[in-house]
Order: sequence, then structure tokens, then C-alpha cells
Amino acid sequence: MIDLGNPRTIKISSDTTELLAQIDGSLAEFNKLRPLDRDTEVRIKMAFLPDRVTASLNMEGIIATRRQTLAVLDAMTLNENSSKTEQEILNALEADEYTFEGSQDIKGLSEHFIREINALIERRIGEAPGAFRLRDISISQAVFKPPSHYEVPQLITRLVDIYNNGGFEHAVVGAVWLHNRFTYIHPFLDGNGRTGRLLQDYCLLKGGLFPTGIPSAKRDDYYDALASADANDWNPLIQIVALRELEVIAKAFAVANERQERSAWIKALARKASDKKAGALYKQYLVWSHKMSEIRAVFEYAAREFNEASEFIIVHIDNFDLIDFSVWKEICERGHSTKTWSFSLTFQVENQRLFKYVFYFRRHKFNRSDIFNSSAPIVGLFVTGGAYEDKYEFSGKFVDSGVRLREVLFFHEETYEYIGIGEYDKDLHGHFVEITTCNYVDDINLIVQKFFEDILLKKIGI
Repeated sequence: MIDLGNPRTIKISSDTTELLAQIDGSLAEFNKLRPLDRDTEVRIKMAFLPDRVTASLNMEGIIATRRQTLAVLDAMTLNENSSKTEQEILNALEADEYTFEGSQDIKGLSEHFIREINALIERRIGEAPGAFRLRDISISQAVFKPPSHYEVPQLITRLVDIYNNGGFEHAVVGAVWLHNRFTYIHPFLDGNGRTGRLLQDYCLLKGGLFPTGIPSAKRDDYYDALASADANDWNPLIQIVALRELEVIAKAFAVANERQERSAWIKALARKASDKKAGALYKQYLVWSHKMSEIRAVFEYAAREFNEASEFIIVHIDNFDLIDFSVWKEICERGHSTKTWSFSLTFQVENQRLFKYVFYFRRHKFNRSDIFNSSAPIVGLFVTGGAYEDKYEFSGKFVDSGVRLREVLFFHEETYEYIGIGEYDKDLHGHFVEITTCNYVDDINLIVQKFFEDILLKKIGI
């Protein structure tokens, strides 16, 4: 019989430990906003639920879209003409809700609870929903073979006992251990991946954190990290979940604290990072990445709220993985890197895509409009774009008379915007460059509002 191991002996690297500490600090700041009103709680839940459910289905090769998930979520019922995909979505939504309800129960994890999650996932689809497999199986492209079906009941009992005895260093560590060990046992004929990710979310919720799922864009990294955990290297999987948790907290903060001053918790994290010399650069990156996630979340929330209010114009937003520490350092050193897109906004009028704007990262170029003094490299969030079919400029020299925003900068706990004024002057090399103004911004929503007004009023002409 396989050894499930002792989660209390999991070795965690210093970088992973720092990530977990950042989660605790971020959550503590978010908890200062509580208790939240019911409307805010619902808005936060809906900010994550559709994407989390869709991603978990996509991870298993089930082709579902966010739009389909929203449609099923709105009705929470099917008709006789519903597709198999719609049944998969409904099952996933009900299993997610069951997981949330179970996390609020004072009782611990149980075999019955695990079976019920799988039964909901596989309802009307699987061969034996909620029943442990009665035959041995193998997993294509996996380096391990699940244990014999004869061992499954005893292993699940052992898994539940170990988890309920607690003693994890952090809720994220417990969630990752439960997820990996369950997946290794593979107790059901199908739906093990989705069940495992919901068990992970159950553990995070039990620990007072947000459910994260696993973004489908992280599919390859996720499977590699599971394999590493099988070999007793838990850091890659813990870091994937921890980084996602930090993104979720930042986005929840943006929703809960909309149109209110947001800098206090960022400043607290920045001060905490500056208090310690060891790993200062990495901590600086973590604080910066929190702010970039928050900025993106505000743009995303504004786009979705606009879509709900508009019947004439649709704003599509596509998010990309936030650049990791190595890319961030490369930008600081070289000025630029590849694949640095943060998100894009596409404006569609009556089914015709007219304009697309891409927000990406490169090093800030110091100029006479700066209202602060520094010689240290700073990674800025730049914008480029224009007509939907045009080629875009990613050199930081984007110019559009109808769009004022050129760059958003986060430096020494403060946020700045750079606005193009449509006039030009020579730089130190004799090249003509656009003159910009640098403004301190205490509310990210103001940046978003001005950008949307430029596109909708000046470019589209509503």
C-alpha cells in the first residue's frame, strides 16, 4: 500500500515561505473590510465562480466557455434539449456550491463528503458517480500508476484521518497535500481531477482563504507540479496555488473596496518588505505584482459592469498570466522582454470589433515630467493599440490623439499615470518624443474611468 506521507514534514523553500507570509498579510488587510454586506459578498463570489468552474472543466478537455457557464448559472436548471456540456457545467456548479457549504460545517472532512462531490460532478454522465472504482486503472501520459482498487477504501480513510488531525504549516500547504494525495489515490473511475481541485478549495475555505481552483492557462505547470509533489518536491504546487490566492485576494479587495482608497494595505506590504534585507528584490516584486493584479481587476470589473449595462457596445477583456519574477528582473535589466501582456480590451459595436488596446510591461523611461526622483529601474504598465486589425507598437512610444493614457507606474507605494498631451520635443538623442504629464493617482478607478471615456466618447463617439 502506498505511503501517503506526513504533511507536517513537507519541506518549504524560503521563497515559498515568503509567499505564504504575503497571503497572511494580504488576508489580514482584506479582513479589515469585514463584515461585508450581502451584495458585496455575492459580487466577490461571482467575480471568481464562473471562471473557476470553466477552467476546471477545460482542464479535463471539456470545452466550455464562460458565457455558457454564466447562462447555466443564471438558470441552474436544464431542459430536454440541453447538451452534455451544459450538464457538465451544471454538475460542476452544484458540486462547487456543495463544497462551499461543506466548508462552513464545523464537522471535519469525511468519506461521505468526498463521495458526494464526485457524485454531483458525475451525475447523469459518469459510469458510477460517487462510487469507488472496482477495477484497476492507468492514466495516460502519467508517470505513476494509481494503487489497486482493493486499497482505495483504506487509503481514503487514511487520507481523511491525516487531514482531520491537522498540523499543517499553512492552509495552502494542507490544501495542496490533500489535492495531491487524493489525485494520487484516484479513487473514482472519472472526475478525480475536478474532485481533487474542489477538495483543495474546501481546505482553503476551511482556512479562511478564498477558493482558487487552477487556471487552465497553468495546465502544463500544474501537471508538472503534481508530478514534482509525487517525488516529494512540494514547492512548485504550493507556489502555483499561493500565487493564485494572492491574485484572488487582490481582486476581491478591488471589488469590496471599489471607489475607495486602496493604498493602505499595499503600503503595509511594502513596509514589511523593506524591513527585511534578505530577498529584498523578490519581496519588491511581490508587492509590485499585488498592485498590478489590483489594477487589472479594476479594469476587468469595469468592463463586466459596463457589459451588463450596455446593449449596444460590448467590451471583451482577456487576461494573461502575470509576469513571473525572472521576467520582471529581465525587464528591470534590459528594459523589455517577451510575452509581457497583462490584459487586453476589445471594444465591439454591433458585432463588429472596432478597437483593441493591450496593456503590457516594460521598463519606465525617466523623463522631465516625472514628479519623483529615482535612478532605480521601475517596471511600468504601458498601453498600446488602435483599430482592431492594426499592428501595435510595443516600444513604449504609443501615440493616439483620442486616448490620453500612456503608462501606469507603481513606485514607493504610490501610483502614477502618464498622460500624452499631443505635443512633441527632442530627447537627449535628438529624437522627437511625445511630451507627457505625470500625475499622482490615489484612486485607480479614475484611471479606468478616463480611459473608458476616451474610447467610448472620442473613439466610438457615443
